Amino acid sequence: MSIAEDGLSPSDFAATAERAVAACASLDVAARGKRLAGDGLLGVLAAPEVGGLGLPLAFAVPVVAAAEAELLAFPLMESMLVARHAAVETVVNGSAVATIAWNGKVDATSRGSAIELYGVVGAVPAAEAADLLLIRIDQDRVALVDMRTTGVALEGAPGIDLTVPSHVARLDGVTIEPEALLATGSWQALQADACLLRAAAIMGGAERCLALASEHAVQRRQFGHALCYNQAIRHALARHKLVLEGIRHSLARCLALGPNASDIQRKAVFLAAAAGGVGIAEGALQVFGAMGFTWGMPLHRHIRRIRSLQAQGSEQGLAALGRQLIAEVPAALHG
Repeated sequence: MSIAEDGLSPSDFAATAERAVAACASLDVAARGKRLAGDGLLGVLAAPEVGGLGLPLAFAVPVVAAAEAELLAFPLMESMLVARHAAVETVVNGSAVATIAWNGKVDATSRGSAIELYGVVGAVPAAEAADLLLIRIDQDRVALVDMRTTGVALEGAPGIDLTVPSHVARLDGVTIEPEALLATGSWQALQADACLLRAAAIMGGAERCLALASEHAVQRRQFGHALCYNQAIRHALARHKLVLEGIRHSLARCLALGPNASDIQRKAVFLAAAAGGVGIAEGALQVFGAMGFTWGMPLHRHIRRIRSLQAQGSEQGLAALGRQLIAEVPAALHG
């Protein structure tokens, strides 16, 4: 039976995600994982064989967006991707928390029937609370490592996201079994999914910032008028709304292509979200003025999270995308 015949659509997951994320506010990381798993959110992308729903990437978008709108302190995107690409049942059912090292790679050395890993990887969200770590080996292979394995050491890393801090992981002779290695090409597939989910996360955070700024502009009064009486503020909010809808529709178009979406199209969606999302969040902060920098206001925390997601996808920079696009233009068109 197809998804259309089942009557499912990505929007059906939005309300569930909002309720589940709100319920996680008072829980620790492990309990958050179990709550999200209990609502079926960690298994949205995972295969049915491990207890997942096996749905397309579009169904994860409202879940990730809702989590970022509420600044969920949990590696949700990473857990969903590990559940999908590594088919880990314990992640789907919430008994294990998974994360991914987005920067760096390690070397693998065969030792009899086992494999030893050496190296340093960075940009590991919520590493201290994670049970499983997905890391890159060589150029395009991936390995799943138990964080309790001898030889895994974590170090704090400077970062701007205080909600989900990143760490550096050092692997010194960490032993894994061959079945812990994913197939060649798995890193590229993982990055392709992450590219669009990062865009969805940025969109969710930016949308919340714009909603807060719009509400503040209507309710806050100065010199006898609401802030929105100022035409410059109204025009700025309208421009930010236009940018937000541009991000939303570019993401929707790319997701509609499914596996037929090209690498360039995915990267273009991420770059549009990364640039536009930061502008929306910073514009919202300006509407609040100095008040927006206080800890009680979430705006600066959203900017931190968006900037962190922007850095996570640094491999998809504008210059790199331009070089890739030029390289793929047929030679006949160059001259």
